[in-house]
Amino acid sequence: MQSRIAVVQFGVNPFEIDDNIGRAEMRIRQAADEDAELVVLPEYAVTGVGVGMQDYADAEGANLRAFRRLASEYNVDLIPGSWQEKEDDGRIYNTTYYIDRSGEVLARYRKVNLWLAEKPYVTPGDGAVVADTRLGKVGLAICWDLAFPELFRGMFRQGAEIAVCASCWAAEDAGAGQQYESRSEQILIDSCCTARAFENEMAVVFCNTAGTWKGSKGVLNSAGHSQLAMPFLGRFAVIEDNHEAVLTCELDKSILDEAERSYEIKADLMRGESAR
Repeated sequence: MQSRIAVVQFGVNPFEIDDNIGRAEMRIRQAADEDAELVVLPEYAVTGVGVGMQDYADAEGANLRAFRRLASEYNVDLIPGSWQEKEDDGRIYNTTYYIDRSGEVLARYRKVNLWLAEKPYVTPGDGAVVADTRLGKVGLAICWDLAFPELFRGMFRQGAEIAVCASCWAAEDAGAGQQYESRSEQILIDSCCTARAFENEMAVVFCNTAGTWKGSKGVLNSAGHSQLAMPFLGRFAVIEDNHEAVLTCELDKSILDEAERSYEIKADLMRGESAR
């Protein structure tokens, strides 16, 4: 019932694809040396974010091939963050994958709930995706998805025990809200991770970027706060600031069974659905 998961809070250099994959490999190697079974990277771990991102959308599958090789080489399951992919019809999706330790792709997820800057040109995905893995059933999410409980309930209905959210989330995303509380986004991340864990009786793994990057309105600071959360425990492991780090810890899935015995959320949902 134990799973060992490594969350890589990673500083991404905008559009320096080869460099970012090379530095990601160093962190994957570190996590493998710490006996991680699953390694998680942040959203846009390959390209970072910036004006003209659509010009770097992967239409050839090169990014996926690189990370399939790394998963196999280091014998770890891997959620390699996300990147933009372009289809033959020109549509662009913000996409992540679950890759197992043999390099096999077990699931592909395309971000459903787009952030403001993505909406003009990124096409949303069409629903929750859950991978059947050696760690159990793992649901995939990307960044702003975390604020939408409906997506996580969709994973829950597919039997997800763990939900992984790869993110590129800035402290300044609160906009005018920062005048009321400078740490608004950290509060939002912590609250959503804990709420999604309790209300779905699942573990939530949140992986953010590190450091700073240049946005259209100036320098942005990562909100950091990569973490793991579970029922009863809330956020039980967290990188409190936005520095680059690997957080590796044990996840005890027996807690999820205890949560169902205490709250009976699954049972109540099944009863409600059968009554309709």
